[in-house]
Amino acid sequence: MKVKFLSQAFLAATLLISLGVVSPAISHAEKGEKIPDQMLAGTIIQYDENNNMVVVEKGTPVPEPQKSLAAIAPLTAEQQIELEKEEALIKEIKEEAKSLPVYHIDNPAPQPGLKVIYDGEGFIKDIILPDQKENAITTNNVSLQALPRGTRKAPGTYTYGAHNNEIVITGTSSGKVQGTGRGTNFTDSTGENSNKLKRGDCATKGAIDNPEFGTSIAVRNTDNDIATSFVKADNGSLPDAVIDIWKTGVQDLGLTWSSSLSFSGRYFYTF
Repeated sequence: MKVKFLSQAFLAATLLISLGVVSPAISHAEKGEKIPDQMLAGTIIQYDENNNMVVVEKGTPVPEPQKSLAAIAPLTAEQQIELEKEEALIKEIKEEAKSLPVYHIDNPAPQPGLKVIYDGEGFIKDIILPDQKENAITTNNVSLQALPRGTRKAPGTYTYGAHNNEIVITGTSSGKVQGTGRGTNFTDSTGENSNKLKRGDCATKGAIDNPEFGTSIAVRNTDNDIATSFVKADNGSLPDAVIDIWKTGVQDLGLTWSSSLSFSGRYFYTF
């Protein structure tokens, strides 16, 4: 009886598969309407010719976030003055931005050949589009390609990513840029000008804001209120960040570097 039962079950399963009733295992491939905002740390996915999401490289569990063992040091009188000046400037920028358009940028929809790389925290680090004609793919009229160096998008507020990232641009030939949201770190060895990257360098989101090489950019870690200036030495895709600090530069913001490090922050510069 046991042998007979197994044979019947096998025939039934075979019939279901031939009729297409059994779904493929989602651990290998699955379809979705949007790119996942978060996966395991270091995951790489790519969409196949049927627009199924395939895990190319399996990630690892996301490490626990850094926790400070000491109380945040109070600001010095000089630092407090700088913070008050900065907050007054932020208020000014927000007032100017009220009359400007707001653009929300979504990630591109899944499409055959599209690849997504996730960072050490499991959030989107890079989106690699399939081979197509230059500027063929845009997201809400915003290309994923970097703008010419020394330029930025038209005045307005640009929002994107899972961390409510926001870049505000005021003015055209001259003006201000302020980014607020997630700060990340990168470890590339060479920057946008064939320069050797070093501590003190940073990168901006090139598709929205690509200032001149060497621009001084003020960055504040709003988790601990430590602020310092960095040098713009590269640009990146930054799908879920407003500023990218080169490796050990995060120490100047009161942090200990690791591949899974990010912080809440903002940046500012004038042009």
